Amino acid sequence: MRHPWRCIAALVLLIGCAPDPLPGYRAATAEERADVFRAVEEYYAILDRALVTGDVAPLYVRHPRLQLGEERQRGVNTEGTTVFRVRELALRAATIEMEFYEPLRAFFKGDAAIAYSHGLFTWTYANGSETKGELLVRFDLARAGERWMIERSDEWVLGEGAPSPTPR
Repeated sequence: MRHPWRCIAALVLLIGCAPDPLPGYRAATAEERADVFRAVEEYYAILDRALVTGDVAPLYVRHPRLQLGEERQRGVNTEGTTVFRVRELALRAATIEMEFYEPLRAFFKGDAAIAYSHGLFTWTYANGSETKGELLVRFDLARAGERWMIERSDEWVLGEGAPSPTPR
C-alpha cells in the first residue's frame, strides 16, 4: 500500500458524511441510558413471567400500547401472539439476557427514546430441555411522568433486516 493516509482520509470523510441513523435523536447520557435500561429490563421480566404463566395481561397493563398495531411478519408488537403460542409448550422458565451480545443502545429526542437490545433468550421446558436464540429488538419509548412506557417493540425476524434505525 503506497499511500495509507489516503485510505485513512477516505474513511474519516466517509464517517463524517454518513447520515444520522436517527434524525433528530442524540445518544443517551449515562443517566438516561440507565432509566431506559430499567424500563426494558422490567419489560423483559414481565414478558418472562407471561411466557411461563400464559398471561400477557400484566405486560399490557404496564405498557398498554403494545396491544396495538401488531405486525406478525415484521415482528412488531407480537407479545400477545408469542405468549399465546408458547402456552402449549409448557415452559418451566423463560429468561432473556438483554445485553448478551452487546450493551443496550439508547437515543433520545425530547420525551421519546429508542433503545436497541441484542440479547439471548432461553426457554426451559418441563422435561429440562432448553431452547436458546438470539434476540434483537428495537423499542420505541415515551416518557409518562417519571416512568418510561414502551409504545412499540420491533423484533428482528427471519426474512427482514435488523429493526429499522429510523423512528417511525
